[in-house]
Amino acid sequence: MRVLVLTSMYPTPEKPAAGTFVQEQVVSLIKAGVDVEVLAFDGARSVMNYLRAGFTLRNRLKTESYDLVHAHYGLVGLPARMQFRCPIVLTYHGSDILGEVGPDGRYTFGGKLKVVLSKALGFLVSERIIVAEVLRSRLWNATLIPMGVDLDLFQPRPRLEARRTLGLDPERRYALFVANPDNRCKRYDIAKAAAEIVVTDDPRAELLPVYKVPHDRVPLYMNAADVLVLTSDHEASPCVIKEALASNLPIVSVDVGDVAERISGVDGCYLCERTAEDVAAKLKTALAFAGPSTGRDKVRALSMESTARQTIAVFEAVLRRRSHK
Repeated sequence: MRVLVLTSMYPTPEKPAAGTFVQEQVVSLIKAGVDVEVLAFDGARSVMNYLRAGFTLRNRLKTESYDLVHAHYGLVGLPARMQFRCPIVLTYHGSDILGEVGPDGRYTFGGKLKVVLSKALGFLVSERIIVAEVLRSRLWNATLIPMGVDLDLFQPRPRLEARRTLGLDPERRYALFVANPDNRCKRYDIAKAAAEIVVTDDPRAELLPVYKVPHDRVPLYMNAADVLVLTSDHEASPCVIKEALASNLPIVSVDVGDVAERISGVDGCYLCERTAEDVAAKLKTALAFAGPSTGRDKVRALSMESTARQTIAVFEAVLRRRSHK
């Protein structure tokens, strides 16, 4: 099976954290025996890049043959559908169905327009995949396959060793915030205000934002930290939660996307309200938690190998239907 992955988000030297989950899935599919090539473009830089990607795809298909195009993100269905030689599987990741939040905390008109277009493009593809149950009510007839977690990359390691490698203070109590603080949707303002409350009781506490670092460095921060904090306005199936679980890192998170399902019953993990006061209260509880979490056992079923098999099953079903026409 030869598959072309078309994506508007993929790691680059300038944006090492962009679309790492897509890259990980590509690697897992290759390991599973699928012949995969990637056509990536920067969808955030310009809307015109979607059209350019469509023409690039059309030109590539003049000299290359693929069984299927796997498009990541709703609007990528547009360049994917600018050809009719290959069937298309379209994976929706969250904001393409949920919308986008602006600096004022409201859903933007542009984001709403993207949602309408993303849903409409779903009518033009062979199969749709969603990464979280929360998206099912907003999209018809889609297959649920969460993005997997690399259990070899994200695994528990000694905290002091990780801190020495990163040059972090061994005596500090670090709350890890894995997102760009400038991304309004991630609500760094709430996490920062909560950390300031915690510091009044424990001067050793410190909020540690991590972004713009290569993905293979993130496990070091997971193992160096005492707790992960997530305060986003909306998410679908945040990979950082699954990565923290795989690292047995305690978690404090608002009830967003599939987080409640992921951390349910896991020692050291706590849901909180989206207020600085409640985030701070749960952070204090998490920082007082004596041992590592028990999260790794919870995410074993979401290994890259398992989610790759599920994705390949969708590809095969699409190709079987096509061959019977």
